Amino acid sequence: MNITTIKIYHLFWFVAAIILLVGICNPDNTTVDINIHDTYFVIAHLHLAIVLSLFYFLNGFGYWFLQRVLKKPLKKYLTLIHSVIVLGSFIFYWLLVLYCKLFLSNSGFTLFYDRSQLINITLVIEFILIAFIALPIFIVNVSIAIFKKNN
Repeated sequence: MNITTIKIYHLFWFVAAIILLVGICNPDNTTVDINIHDTYFVIAHLHLAIVLSLFYFLNGFGYWFLQRVLKKPLKKYLTLIHSVIVLGSFIFYWLLVLYCKLFLSNSGFTLFYDRSQLINITLVIEFILIAFIALPIFIVNVSIAIFKKNN
């Protein structure tokens, strides 16, 4: 496969497969703890991986359906902004995890209490970016492509 033949939906499907593979191959039975005021939400990593991979798969399916089935042209700049935010957040998260494992220690004075707090803050910021910027851009891009008349 040539690099020029890789479409945006291929990238989303590739990331979905990686997330699912990481979630399934995780040997620990670890969880993610989310604290909202007085309530703790405890989610298994496998369940979170399934939901995230489904999200990335559905994004890729949306692009595939519009481009291949409906033959509708998408706005390139909206597609680029959406994919940079969504795919970039995935890459940034794993780079941050690698950085935390290699360079941060839990001893001594740090700006954050520990590694997990830094990762959790990053996840919250990425969730806000995806939910309030990338997802509306995707919806606008799909709406423009569906309702635009082909000349």
